[in-house]
Amino acid sequence: GEFKADRNDIPRVWMDHGAWPLLTTSLYLHQTGDLPFLLQDQVYFKDHLVARSKVIDPLWKPNQGTLLKTETGEPHRGSILEHLLIQHLTQFFNVGDHNNILLEDADWNDGMDMAPDRGESVAFSAFYAGNLRQLSEWALELIESGVDEINLAAELSPLLDTLESKVDYDSVDGKRHVLQSYYESCQHTLSGRKITIPLKDLTKDLETKADWLTNHIRQNEWIKDKAGFGWFNSYYDNDGQPVEGDHPNGVRMILTGQVFALIGGVANADQAREIARSVDQYLYDPAAGGYRLNTDFGEVMLNLGRAFGYAYGHKENGAMFSHMAVMYAYSLYQRNLVDQGYKALNKIYQHCQNFPVSRIYPGIPEYVDPDGRGMYTWLTGSASWYLLTVVTEVFGVRGYLGDLVLAPKLTRFEFDQEGNASLITRFADKLVEVIYQNPNQLGHNQYQVISVSIDGKNVDHEAHRDPVRIKREIIAGSPGNKIKIEVLLGS
Repeated sequence: GEFKADRNDIPRVWMDHGAWPLLTTSLYLHQTGDLPFLLQDQVYFKDHLVARSKVIDPLWKPNQGTLLKTETGEPHRGSILEHLLIQHLTQFFNVGDHNNILLEDADWNDGMDMAPDRGESVAFSAFYAGNLRQLSEWALELIESGVDEINLAAELSPLLDTLESKVDYDSVDGKRHVLQSYYESCQHTLSGRKITIPLKDLTKDLETKADWLTNHIRQNEWIKDKAGFGWFNSYYDNDGQPVEGDHPNGVRMILTGQVFALIGGVANADQAREIARSVDQYLYDPAAGGYRLNTDFGEVMLNLGRAFGYAYGHKENGAMFSHMAVMYAYSLYQRNLVDQGYKALNKIYQHCQNFPVSRIYPGIPEYVDPDGRGMYTWLTGSASWYLLTVVTEVFGVRGYLGDLVLAPKLTRFEFDQEGNASLITRFADKLVEVIYQNPNQLGHNQYQVISVSIDGKNVDHEAHRDPVRIKREIIAGSPGNKIKIEVLLGS
């Protein structure tokens, strides 16, 4: 039926909602090279809820439809890039007392649903920081493609503060004031006015915000416990207190904050290695199938979320929750921590394959219970992320602005006796078989690409370039619907 934002009459917003559309858009752009997609116009949804479901629009009437309109009654249309900007710029200013983005009614972990007033999600603040940087890079790519400026709704102007009067980002009150003014400007309708922004200025604004948020988290949310292990705090509770670190009930650690600090580029290289060491220390449990979502907090935390009402080891309270465990593997590969990423993926696979313990048909469950049994096997997000990680990170077969990238991170254990590892996937409307040949059985940190051939014909590539990048035209121009790419690896 018709989409409704408030179908259950429980108006609420999970603060991560704005982050994911950029991730899926990024996958599409890199697989296709379709940068003009960012400039396509689209309408906006509108109902009675405004200001992130905290306020009711008194002028809205059900019979007026569900399109956001201008003062003249015309549906407002904005580019896909405008939609993405709104999703991220509003969140940048939507901060709690510690200047991280408000948790509101939950983030990815909808069990963190009882800190709507003072709760903050440092984990997804890191994700948004990485996304702001990605948006900045897309603006640069549009400039490279010959686009110099973009038209945006005039109401966005205060959110792009560095273009006129820069806000003090260290001021929580200053940020909240900007956001409140923005809410009031677009509560019922938009003016219909557009502003033209040079993309080079947009790039600078987004970079400034990404840099500030990254440095803020690095400087204020890095934890060192008494044992000398380091990681990022993931949350603040509804009392405004940090959740992780040393505690009388034992060390408190949550995997989510580590995953998105890695994916978002907030963790520097040293911090990334230290995160992996700390996660192994506090969250790795072979009997549970790998990495638990959190340590045992030892109490029901009604100031943070219903997750802590579950017995420890069940669901979002300390189970090996497959979705986040797989995303942890993905984040490790992204930061070139290959051995650690392999350990995470392989442990999940081996546990699920062990039928006497997992008690499931082949696949990945939502989580593993304290007895090792896989639970809720019909939830497939984990399976999708697992395949995405294997294809794009382990085999390194992925797009980059429409071109094909080959950047293998296979360990020596993943090649057969002849030293080969292969997959079949789709790219540029072709069925592509990629065969990595590693005759000397070298480890991932020992090999590089020596030669590349497509259907037996050598393809020029820059010597020692990492990763190898093959122009889309070469793939698309190959005859037939299926091509074979052979990649020789050597020292």
